[in-house]
Amino acid sequence: MKLKYMISALVLGVAIAVPVADAAQDWRNTVSTAKKVDKLVAVMPATGNIMIEMGERYKNLYWAAKLGQWDFADYQAEEMEELIDKLKITRPELTKTANEFLKNSYPHVSQVVRSRDWDKFSVMFENLRSECMACHSKNEHGFIALPLPKRASSPVLNME
Repeated sequence: MKLKYMISALVLGVAIAVPVADAAQDWRNTVSTAKKVDKLVAVMPATGNIMIEMGERYKNLYWAAKLGQWDFADYQAEEMEELIDKLKITRPELTKTANEFLKNSYPHVSQVVRSRDWDKFSVMFENLRSECMACHSKNEHGFIALPLPKRASSPVLNME
């Protein structure tokens, strides 16, 4: 591979040569469309990556509602639904259970959040938790159980 060198820094009076890849070697410019698609599919988020964000949104949804920050709770519910839609794209084998989850849970989530009623929300959230765990079981991840969130991670909720 042909490399160009660039002097990037002087440290204690010594020049450091840093290799810089030739732009012509960038796979985005040199491979076929099919190979580009293969590379992009290979780096798409896995289920675990999406579920890490889902867990954060789950905690923020709960605490936003508990703290009466209903607009933020509504935003979390919308983002969770979008994550499930992304999951269906990145992991098509999970589409059936993702659609079941959306059908069984999501119409109630947004509706209850918009009601701004904590008592209704807490019942809905318990149902959501159960649906999450049922979906995990259907996808051979029944060992992933969700507790009620002890705190949220979003600085918006100011839970220092």
